[in-house]
Amino acid sequence: MKTNKNKSIFLVIIVLIVVIVLGIFLYKNFSEKSTPQISALKSFKNKGIKLTRYQNFKKFWRGMYSRLRKEKVVYSIKPLYNDKINKIETYDLSLNSYDGLQLKGYFAIPYGVNGKKYPGVLLLHGYGSFGTPGWAHFFARRGYAALSIDLRGHGRSAAVYHPGFPGLMTNGILRVKTFSMVKIVMDSLASLRFLEHFKNINSKYIFVTGGSMGGALPLIDAAIDNHVTAAAGDVPFLSDIPVQMPLAHMGPYMEVKAFLKKHPEDKAKVMRSLYYVDTKHFASWIKVPVMVGIGLKDEDCPPKGTLVVYKLIKSKKKLFVAKNSGHVVLPGWNMEVFKFFAPYLPKSSAAGSKKSIKNKKNERKFL
Repeated sequence: MKTNKNKSIFLVIIVLIVVIVLGIFLYKNFSEKSTPQISALKSFKNKGIKLTRYQNFKKFWRGMYSRLRKEKVVYSIKPLYNDKINKIETYDLSLNSYDGLQLKGYFAIPYGVNGKKYPGVLLLHGYGSFGTPGWAHFFARRGYAALSIDLRGHGRSAAVYHPGFPGLMTNGILRVKTFSMVKIVMDSLASLRFLEHFKNINSKYIFVTGGSMGGALPLIDAAIDNHVTAAAGDVPFLSDIPVQMPLAHMGPYMEVKAFLKKHPEDKAKVMRSLYYVDTKHFASWIKVPVMVGIGLKDEDCPPKGTLVVYKLIKSKKKLFVAKNSGHVVLPGWNMEVFKFFAPYLPKSSAAGSKKSIKNKKNERKFL
């Protein structure tokens, strides 16, 4: 009898252990994956976010933007080719930035525009990358007038300004006004002005998106330029830099670390310049809908800093999380951008955009 009783107790214990182990397995592998956004936010503990400001931070950026608004929009476009199959017109663009430096880009609009105005979208590449006509085509096929710009020091724009890689990230870093990243912010704002003024674009519907460095700029642009309708930033760089930089194991932050190792006496000046391009300090200015994408395994722009910025944004927002992704275009990101922008498009464009979203065959990835 004792033997049978012992066997029964042993079986009950085994069953309980199996149930507990199975429960833990199901929780980890299903509940978290089904809601990665909620999981990421829950794991992020908002313990007293430090938000200091230099007294002239707001004055500096308002002054820079005000001067930009007073300048004429100087550009030239040359037809490259028309794609009658995909119904796209493609142009080579030359655009003067705020300081007269000439930027190059590819501009694409739906084919055969006759008096019709389209929503505009600015496409911003990552650090060390460049704009491509294919990226502009991807949006033009879906009803946008799309500008894929080469920011200074990158792609074809490097012909007139080329500190190189490494080099660009720390170029002029000891003074805010000479800092390369400040100038690149101004390049993106100058590009938005082109979209605002181009005759075939409805200036009430201007969007901006990009990844990495080009993921930070949409957040800053949305904060500064009230012509931005909505913005989407994938794995954004420059997001709570004092948190991101020490955790980064690769990417442009490594250039700053190397510079500080060589010039430790300049740390205060370097951190001051970085402060002026940190998305954290623009977050409270954002009034439009924003989507932010993070990869939980990102070692270039660690998500801990990005989550701080996301928490500080008070406008309508969406967090897009890829649990197993690093510093890449997140899986499904491009289609999420179209879905996110769609409610803010003019009605006719929104209808066309929703139809085109279903076609994932030609989806392209950019960072």
